[in-house]
Amino acid sequence: MSNGPDRTIDDGPFARWRPFGDDREVIVRRGERMGFDYGLEQSRRTVTVGGVERELVRYQAFLSPPPLGPGQPPLCPSAAKRFTPESEVLRLPDAEFLIRREPDGFSDDEVELILECLGGQG
Repeated sequence: MSNGPDRTIDDGPFARWRPFGDDREVIVRRGERMGFDYGLEQSRRTVTVGGVERELVRYQAFLSPPPLGPGQPPLCPSAAKRFTPESEVLRLPDAEFLIRREPDGFSDDEVELILECLGGQG
Protein backbone atom coordinates (compact mmCIF):
# COMPACT_ATOMS: atom_id res chain seq x y z
CA MET A 1 0.00 0.00 0.00
CA SER A 2 1.21 3.46 -0.73
CA ASN A 3 1.12 6.38 1.66
CA GLY A 4 -0.57 8.54 -0.98
CA PRO A 5 -4.09 9.94 -1.15
CA ASP A 6 -5.58 6.54 -2.00
CA ARG A 7 -5.44 5.44 1.67
CA THR A 8 -8.49 6.47 3.62
CA ILE A 9 -7.94 5.17 7.17
CA ASP A 10 -4.97 3.57 8.91
CA ASP A 11 -5.04 3.14 12.68
CA GLY A 12 -2.29 0.52 12.91
CA PRO A 13 -4.04 -2.85 13.15
CA PHE A 14 -6.80 -1.83 10.70
CA ALA A 15 -6.68 0.09 7.41
CA ARG A 16 -8.93 0.84 4.45
CA TRP A 17 -7.11 1.32 1.15
CA ARG A 18 -8.62 2.80 -2.02
CA PRO A 19 -6.21 1.57 -4.72
CA PHE A 20 -8.08 3.18 -7.65
CA GLY A 21 -9.25 6.41 -6.04
CA ASP A 22 -12.96 5.50 -6.09
CA ASP A 23 -15.23 4.34 -3.26
CA ARG A 24 -14.13 0.68 -3.39
CA GLU A 25 -11.79 -0.30 -0.57
CA VAL A 26 -9.40 -3.09 0.29
CA ILE A 27 -9.66 -3.81 4.02
CA VAL A 28 -6.35 -4.56 5.73
CA ARG A 29 -6.16 -6.25 9.13
CA ARG A 30 -2.93 -6.59 11.11
CA GLY A 31 -1.92 -7.88 14.53
CA GLU A 32 -4.83 -8.67 16.84
CA ARG A 33 -7.33 -7.88 14.07
CA MET A 34 -6.14 -10.85 11.97
CA GLY A 35 -8.03 -14.14 11.94
CA PHE A 36 -11.43 -12.66 11.10
CA ASP A 37 -14.21 -15.06 10.02
CA TYR A 38 -14.94 -14.00 6.43
CA GLY A 39 -17.79 -16.44 5.81
CA LEU A 40 -18.16 -19.63 3.78
CA GLU A 41 -15.10 -20.59 1.73
CA GLN A 42 -15.95 -20.84 -1.98
CA SER A 43 -12.58 -21.53 -3.63
CA ARG A 44 -8.82 -21.12 -3.46
CA ARG A 45 -6.23 -20.18 -6.03
CA THR A 46 -2.49 -19.71 -5.91
CA VAL A 47 -1.09 -16.26 -6.69
CA THR A 48 2.44 -14.89 -6.61
CA VAL A 49 3.01 -11.85 -4.41
CA GLY A 50 6.52 -10.44 -4.17
CA GLY A 51 7.94 -13.61 -5.72
CA VAL A 52 6.26 -15.86 -3.13
CA GLU A 53 3.32 -18.16 -3.88
CA ARG A 54 0.32 -17.46 -1.66
CA GLU A 55 -3.29 -18.63 -1.53
CA LEU A 56 -6.07 -16.21 -2.40
CA VAL A 57 -9.25 -17.56 -0.80
CA ARG A 58 -12.72 -16.58 -2.00
CA TYR A 59 -15.44 -16.31 0.67
CA GLN A 60 -19.15 -15.62 0.65
CA ALA A 61 -20.59 -13.76 3.64
CA PHE A 62 -24.22 -14.01 4.72
CA LEU A 63 -25.73 -10.79 6.04
CA SER A 64 -29.25 -10.35 7.38
CA PRO A 65 -31.47 -8.23 5.14
CA PRO A 66 -33.82 -5.77 6.81
CA PRO A 67 -37.28 -7.18 7.61
CA LEU A 68 -39.94 -6.54 4.99
CA GLY A 69 -42.85 -4.42 6.02
CA PRO A 70 -46.46 -5.31 5.29
CA GLY A 71 -47.09 -5.39 1.55
CA GLN A 72 -43.43 -4.87 0.61
CA PRO A 73 -42.25 -7.02 -2.30
CA PRO A 74 -39.29 -9.33 -1.79
CA LEU A 75 -35.86 -8.00 -2.71
CA CYS A 76 -34.95 -8.12 -6.39
CA PRO A 77 -31.98 -10.42 -7.18
CA SER A 78 -29.49 -7.55 -7.54
CA ALA A 79 -30.50 -6.10 -4.15
CA ALA A 80 -30.48 -9.54 -2.53
CA LYS A 81 -26.89 -10.10 -3.77
CA ARG A 82 -25.76 -7.31 -1.41
CA PHE A 83 -26.60 -9.62 1.50
CA THR A 84 -24.34 -12.42 0.19
CA PRO A 85 -21.19 -10.51 -0.83
CA GLU A 86 -18.17 -12.36 -2.19
CA SER A 87 -14.62 -11.34 -1.36
CA GLU A 88 -11.13 -12.72 -1.72
CA VAL A 89 -8.68 -12.78 1.19
CA LEU A 90 -4.91 -12.79 0.91
CA ARG A 91 -3.18 -13.77 4.13
CA LEU A 92 0.42 -12.70 4.61
CA PRO A 93 2.43 -13.38 7.78
CA ASP A 94 1.78 -9.85 9.08
CA ALA A 95 -1.52 -8.83 7.41
CA GLU A 96 -4.81 -9.97 5.83
CA PHE A 97 -6.17 -8.20 2.75
CA LEU A 98 -9.92 -8.42 2.11
CA ILE A 99 -10.69 -7.64 -1.55
CA ARG A 100 -14.41 -7.25 -2.34
CA ARG A 101 -15.48 -8.98 -5.55
CA GLU A 102 -19.27 -9.19 -5.84
CA PRO A 103 -21.31 -7.04 -5.92
CA ASP A 104 -19.65 -3.80 -7.01
CA GLY A 105 -16.16 -4.99 -6.16
CA PHE A 106 -12.92 -5.32 -8.04
CA SER A 107 -12.60 -7.04 -11.41
CA ASP A 108 -10.10 -9.83 -12.14
CA ASP A 109 -7.73 -7.34 -13.81
CA GLU A 110 -7.98 -4.93 -10.88
CA VAL A 111 -7.22 -7.73 -8.40
CA GLU A 112 -4.10 -8.55 -10.40
CA LEU A 113 -3.02 -4.89 -10.18
CA ILE A 114 -3.67 -4.89 -6.41
CA LEU A 115 -1.53 -8.02 -6.01
CA GLU A 116 1.24 -6.39 -8.06
CA CYS A 117 1.16 -3.37 -5.73
CA LEU A 118 1.37 -5.63 -2.68
CA GLY A 119 4.30 -7.51 -4.19
CA GLY A 120 6.25 -4.30 -4.59
CA GLN A 121 6.14 -3.46 -0.88
CA GLY A 122 9.06 -5.69 0.12
